[in-house]
Amino acid sequence: MAQPIWTATLSFIAVTAATLVGLSLATPRERATMRRIDAIADTPGAPGMPRAQLLEQPFFQRAVLPGLGAFAKLGERLTPKSQRDRLVQRLQQAGLYGPYAIQALLAFKALFLAVAAITFWLLSGVNSGVAMMTGAIIALVGAMGPDQWITGRIRQRKDALVRSLPDTLDLVTSSVEAGLSFDSSVLRIVGRESAHGQEIREELGRYMTDVRMGRTRAEALNDLSRRCGVTDLEGVTAALIQADHLGVGVGQVLRTQSLHLRNKRRQRAQEAAMKAPIKMLFPLVFFIFPAMFIVTLGPAILRIMDTFKNMH
Repeated sequence: MAQPIWTATLSFIAVTAATLVGLSLATPRERATMRRIDAIADTPGAPGMPRAQLLEQPFFQRAVLPGLGAFAKLGERLTPKSQRDRLVQRLQQAGLYGPYAIQALLAFKALFLAVAAITFWLLSGVNSGVAMMTGAIIALVGAMGPDQWITGRIRQRKDALVRSLPDTLDLVTSSVEAGLSFDSSVLRIVGRESAHGQEIREELGRYMTDVRMGRTRAEALNDLSRRCGVTDLEGVTAALIQADHLGVGVGQVLRTQSLHLRNKRRQRAQEAAMKAPIKMLFPLVFFIFPAMFIVTLGPAILRIMDTFKNMH
């Protein structure tokens, strides 16, 4: 038993060394850039962080984050660009923006893939079947776990957007009918401090940022619809874009869309109420009815059993 363990340990050391050497050889441009940055940082009076100040940073920031960056680059190389773009869109629909979101996701997947490979090498000398099964489970968790977590966040965010969209649209409609422009009304909604509708305010804030950056209203609304991925919001943005092209008053369009969304919310509530008895059927049959039978029939069964004992 000692020889397989030593073989697995040496294999782990060899794989780790080969991985580090491969990463160092695969990124010569990055290493040259880091050498130039270090030279600038060590120069007196030059911009950059001094080495002493760098060593004062926490261990996680000094040692762990660069390693995660290497895993993120490895994940980018292993993931096609079309799939990366789709992951970026899914992260945006989940409310995770910024370049670090996709890097963290790819680093997590690459890290689990590396852990699966190392685990397989470590256990292959002891039991090949266990090694293969353990490595496959770790790789499967790393590949599907983040996607399932993102899917859950997307579902929760879409539900929150659907719930808060009618009320938010009512507020925008009231502001437009009071004399404000559409963008001013949206800006007023974004500036409100409320725990309700935080997701829709964040998305409207990004819409206003796009408008301030010089993008047209149609482009900003299309991006808003694409980021959220909500059918109700897609209908509202399409109606606003068409009204903008045709020169129709925005107030009437908003009033019509607001009425339509309130009707859809009422229909969804009625559908949920109609599904409630069906959902309650299984708990009643499997949990409540057995307990009621035990409470009602239990004493009678015990008395019958005592009667039969006395007869014997």
